Amino acid sequence: MDGGPRVTSDKRSYVIGQIEIPARPLGPALYLVATPIGNLADITLRALETLAAADIVACEDTRVSRVLLERYGIRRRATAYHEHNAGEAGP
Repeated sequence: MDGGPRVTSDKRSYVIGQIEIPARPLGPALYLVATPIGNLADITLRALETLAAADIVACEDTRVSRVLLERYGIRRRATAYHEHNAGEAGP
């Protein structure tokens, strides 16, 4: 479907350097997270915590988002959502 690997874990955390940081639980809602365009190190701690705590990460390109998630040890399910599949993938 989306062409990207689906990695899921019950562990909700992210890693900076060699330090694993647990993510606080999120309330039920839609969270929009801005991600860096070039340098992955430009992402905010709040963005990392939100991605790590989410049940699912919907992204325009799972291949690009997977690089970011793997860089910070975030093991969430990523699914593609963009203008070409919005009718199928959307609510």
